[in-house]
Order: sequence, then C-alpha cells, then structure tokens
Amino acid sequence: GVKPREEAKKILEVSYKKTQKRRLEDAMRGDVRPEDRKDKNLSHVIISEKRNRRASKFLLDRQPHQFATPEQFERSLRQPLGPDWNTSLAHKKAIQAAVVVKAGKMIDPIQQPKTVAKGGKKDLNKQASLPKAPSKSA
Repeated sequence: GVKPREEAKKILEVSYKKTQKRRLEDAMRGDVRPEDRKDKNLSHVIISEKRNRRASKFLLDRQPHQFATPEQFERSLRQPLGPDWNTSLAHKKAIQAAVVVKAGKMIDPIQQPKTVAKGGKKDLNKQASLPKAPSKSA
C-alpha cells in the first residue's frame, strides 16, 4: 500500500526537479556569462537576456531635444496623461496639439535650412513649393 505510493511521489519530485533544473540551464545558456547575468542570485527566476528585435525599432538611441538627460525623458513617460490621474485643466493642457490648423487649410511644406543650401546646391524645397507659371504658347 502506502510505501509504493510514497516512493512514486519521491520519484516524481526528483524527475520534476531534474526537468526544472534542465529548463533553467537551457534558458541560462546564451551570450551573457553566468556570473554577469541579472538573475544569478535569484532562485526560480529567469530573466531573458535576449535582444528583442521587434521591440528594438521602438527604442530611442538618444533622448528628444527638450530633455537634458534620459532619466528626465523616462520620468515624463511614467506620468499618466489620463483625466483619471490629473486635473481637467492639466489633462487638457497635456493633450493639446502644439499647432492648430483649421480643417481644409493647406499647409506649406517644410523649407530646407539656409545653412544646408550654402554648399552650392539649389534649394529644391523652395522651388517645389512655388506654383509653376502657366506657359504662354501662342
């Protein structure tokens, strides 16, 4: 009765532990040395050290111009914009568009800076934005 059941439980526990250990070892193999891993002191935790290529296109190589440090930029992202977390005035100001244009109004294309155009190149953007004069052939 009882002894074979207990022995069977022990065998299952040992095989489960071996399987878990094997999975842990498989997950820890990779580009990062075991002593440099973030999860080296955490038991039962595996932190993936792999680079996610799909997510990498959303990462920035430098912070936007209005922020002095990357920490300032990250702090601004942590602040929620929703009306549940801010006053109505602060929410309205946070989501307000920087430039407001009436619907249907034409917007001129961006002009090339003059510093770039100094190198003897023609300012193609300025020429493209001017309408062509109708040709008078008669």
